Amino acid sequence: MQLYIQLCIALMCLIGLGSTQEQCPTPGEKCKDLRHCPILDNLLRQAHLSAAERKFITDSQCGHFFGYPWVCCPLTIPTTTPAAVELPKPGVCGSQIDPRIYGGEIAALTDFPWMVLIEYTFPNGRKDFGCGGVLINENYVLTASHCVNSKALVDRKWIISGVRLGEWDVKSQNDCEENLCSDPVQNVRVAERIPHENYNPNLVKSQNDIALLRLERPVNYTQWIKPICLPTNDDVADKNFAAVPLIVAGWGQTESGSKSDKKMKLKVNGTPLDYCNIKYHTLTSTQLCAGGQTGKDSCNGDSGGPLMVKHSTDSTHNHYYLVGLVSFGPTPCGQPGWPGVYTRVDHYMDWIKANIKP
Repeated sequence: MQLYIQLCIALMCLIGLGSTQEQCPTPGEKCKDLRHCPILDNLLRQAHLSAAERKFITDSQCGHFFGYPWVCCPLTIPTTTPAAVELPKPGVCGSQIDPRIYGGEIAALTDFPWMVLIEYTFPNGRKDFGCGGVLINENYVLTASHCVNSKALVDRKWIISGVRLGEWDVKSQNDCEENLCSDPVQNVRVAERIPHENYNPNLVKSQNDIALLRLERPVNYTQWIKPICLPTNDDVADKNFAAVPLIVAGWGQTESGSKSDKKMKLKVNGTPLDYCNIKYHTLTSTQLCAGGQTGKDSCNGDSGGPLMVKHSTDSTHNHYYLVGLVSFGPTPCGQPGWPGVYTRVDHYMDWIKANIKP
């Protein structure tokens, strides 16, 4: 409703007071009070309008009656192709200042500035972090679908309410390491949750375990908050990651059995999918596996977090690319011969591009 009022005011500012109506250029359209044009009035009441939809509404203005907008009322809304959202390029994405999880080590303060903690609000009003995610541009976070709409979340009535960016130590008000201190964290509310339409929330180990979160406001990039690069590069997309060194990061369960206060990182090698399927039986090419060593694994609380590869674009520049999202693994974590399973992000690039808006 607030957006509706704002756009109406914007139209009134353009047309001023008094009364005037113009002839509509399209046959069948009539210049009438916006409130008496259901197709535009309903469009204006939607929560999120694209730039093209906003322009269509303002271009439809044909007059006014004592300050209230009149529009050429269309019979249908013309089908338009949404403007493609430009994803961040290497340099903007995937870069960090290189400093001097389970079975892993504490990440440096400057490591992985795209890492996100997802906040849940519980029925009693309490809030806590339960999943991870990654910032992919100023408006969107990518995570696992089971972090958004799994049966367990629905049954417990846990609702995603926000994300935290720029975090390192969740127990520390001011994060510092070796005389270097980061900016305060940013907490941003989530405006829209977009789980993959073919994810089955009733299955614990479902395919298509990927989701987008649209943030309530655009994020300003800083040294501590940056997007990760997505696998659009030919050197990263459709790559066989078997035996390739990869990195997983998060605040999930450690070998002590409790969640880590500090961001953790772990180096793992990609595992051949056919070997992995000996254990899990139902995996497809939209998934990949990594790890399988004793005590080294992503674990509870890491869900939705990134599996990354460090890629050299030239002799002096390295950038981090997102290759997977933590999906599921053995219980308990870190069992020998049982790799973790990740959603393979390059197989979902068309889906991601189709579901992000300016």
